[in-house]
Amino acid sequence: MHGFLTVRGRKLGMALAAASLAAMALASGASARTFSTSGSFVIGDQSAIPGETVTFWGAQWWKDNSLSGGAAPASFKGFADTATATCGEQWTTRPGNSSKPPERITTDDNGDVPMVVSSTVTKSGPVISGDTTEVVMVHVNPGYGDDPGHSGTGTVMWVVCQVGAPMPT
Repeated sequence: MHGFLTVRGRKLGMALAAASLAAMALASGASARTFSTSGSFVIGDQSAIPGETVTFWGAQWWKDNSLSGGAAPASFKGFADTATATCGEQWTTRPGNSSKPPERITTDDNGDVPMVVSSTVTKSGPVISGDTTEVVMVHVNPGYGDDPGHSGTGTVMWVVCQVGAPMPT
């Protein structure tokens, strides 16, 4: 079976199309695994493109992620301890691994995890804050460690929700 699904102006192969259809099923009320509500990894909005590899945690997060609202502070490493991967929410966190990233990442049966997409990440004193313009599912690669020296990377699989976008029907 050959074909494409277009998401955000990009043609996706059948594997990613199937993932997008699964996201629509979840959005319409299908059961899903419960993920942690005590924080979320963050990806820059200009980096969160389905099919692309992203860095969601690491010492160079601010260099590896592009945000439409400008560069993130170098002290942000990619984990927001108050984020719940909910579209439209604002989140705050602390710099570096003071944000208490998880020792291990809990994924679904496919190795995917929901992550926050932000257009702005700013710092005021010891507080880093950002927005949630989208939530995406990311297929996590091996190698993550809760120390910023052990980067977390993965492939963006599909968009779960977008601020201002209608829910799939």
